[in-house]
Amino acid sequence: MRRPLFLKLFLSVCVSFIVVSYFVWLADALLSQSPSRSTSAQAETALAGARTVIGVGGEAVFEKEFKTWPATAREYLTVRPIPAGTEPPHDPVHGVYSTVAVDPKGQRYAVTYHVTRFNGYVSPPLPLDLGPHTFYSGLIGVFIFSALLTLFIIVPIRRIRAAFGRLAAGDLKVRLGDAWLRRHDEITDLATDFNRMASRLEELVASRDRLLADISHELRSPLARLHLAIALARQSPEKEAQSLERIGKEADKLEEMVGELLTLSKIESGAATSDEYFFVSEVSRMVADDARFEAQGKGVDIQFVANPEPGHEALIVGSGKLVNRAIENIVRNALRFSRRGETITLEMESNQAGTTLYIRDQGPGAKPEQLTSLFDPFYRGDPSSGHGYGLGLAIAKRAVLAHGGTITAVNGAEEGLSITIWLPAAPDSPDGGDAIRSAWDRSVSPQPVQAG
Repeated sequence: MRRPLFLKLFLSVCVSFIVVSYFVWLADALLSQSPSRSTSAQAETALAGARTVIGVGGEAVFEKEFKTWPATAREYLTVRPIPAGTEPPHDPVHGVYSTVAVDPKGQRYAVTYHVTRFNGYVSPPLPLDLGPHTFYSGLIGVFIFSALLTLFIIVPIRRIRAAFGRLAAGDLKVRLGDAWLRRHDEITDLATDFNRMASRLEELVASRDRLLADISHELRSPLARLHLAIALARQSPEKEAQSLERIGKEADKLEEMVGELLTLSKIESGAATSDEYFFVSEVSRMVADDARFEAQGKGVDIQFVANPEPGHEALIVGSGKLVNRAIENIVRNALRFSRRGETITLEMESNQAGTTLYIRDQGPGAKPEQLTSLFDPFYRGDPSSGHGYGLGLAIAKRAVLAHGGTITAVNGAEEGLSITIWLPAAPDSPDGGDAIRSAWDRSVSPQPVQAG
């Protein structure tokens, strides 16, 4: 059975307020050494009334009038004649109130109001030593206060729940307005987190849709060329060899693209990372050696500068193959935009905090407003040029982030693009020495690293 939160909070606040107030009063009443102010006032009123009636009509009139008084007064009030020169006991601290009344004949009477229970209550006592009107008025006030306090909490929750409903229905632009931010309480924090979540979801969905559109666009071109080559082979059997070569190239491109998509998916799901120890210098040197072979055909020089020397740097924990792939993608991208006679430089620095790798080229660079988008999948810097960045830089960014590092891109002072990778040192890295195998060996056949 569903129990509304409003009813729970309302009853909880009401009952808590009443119970706590009652027990506070009860403790005060038990510990007090004299009756309450209301009891004192009631006693003084009863004594004054009895003294006045006796003074006007005597004892007979008082007894007749006394029968009409409330039962509380009749229970506590006593009247007895006393001789001249004597005074009745008067001890308010112990609940004894008294006065002397004189009738028209000069007879003296001791009028005593004796409280037999603490704070002057009769059985059953009214809570908080209040009269019925005051008690019920206070009770109504408690209900009103509890209702307002509960509504102050429940109404925002209901509105946030409605916003969640709209978000679940697909309205990714729903946001909680500025009025929520002026509360300055936990509800404000909840509204801020909701807006942040909604914005993130909108970005992710937009990124997914954009990625699907880019994938469709990128796959369309090689598929179209495949169909064209197949059609050409059918129409011109003498060109079958040329058509088969084209089909093979387009199939290789499709395979490469699908492989990159799988790599990107594995990185984002965390399946591509591991717990291997490696040096960035070793990985970078292997990438530079491989890239030189490809760069020779374009007349581009690849340089690698390590500072400190390899083997005297911070160890990195993660996947050496994944970092190798990230650096290789960046170098291949730089090689793609480099011209004959230009140089691509890999420069490494390392300290106890981590290792920084700078990859600089002398190509055309990128427009300042495009630098933050270079790592988006299939980003096209200049649509008119027909050149894009594919998935290489996107894979590089996600690989670096998976290792807890950072990656940024800036234009060079005069020319080219500079991409900076920083990877944090392993917090529990073993000592160096012969026991540390190469990054490539650990990536291919990861084994626990033993300290030398």
